[in-house]
Amino acid sequence: MTGKAVAIAHGAATVVNAIALGKGAAFGVDLWTKAEVKVTSEPGVITAEIVSDPNESTLLIEKTVLRVLQRFSLEKSFGAKVKTQSTIPIAKGLKSSSAAANATALATTAALGKSSMTWKL
Repeated sequence: MTGKAVAIAHGAATVVNAIALGKGAAFGVDLWTKAEVKVTSEPGVITAEIVSDPNESTLLIEKTVLRVLQRFSLEKSFGAKVKTQSTIPIAKGLKSSSAAANATALATTAALGKSSMTWKL
């Protein structure tokens, strides 16, 4: 299998932090992260590149792809190559990590030919 897919996730800003009350609020912003995923036939080999910030760690992307592969019991069958690009500034409270993980998970799921609607929490 060598499926490919692209997904976009938007950033957000927190209005009310949920740590103290257990409930919070946020609003979306017009900033985004795009993930392009290509599934490979190299089990366990996950490579990632952050095009918009090449010096940033790719560990979150790699772990997200691995978790999706594990969710579908495909971690021993496939690997992936991932490229992300983002307009969300890192470490400014605009959910850059969440957007990166969400876009990566959605693109990986689609590249595997699976539906994100099959995820059960």
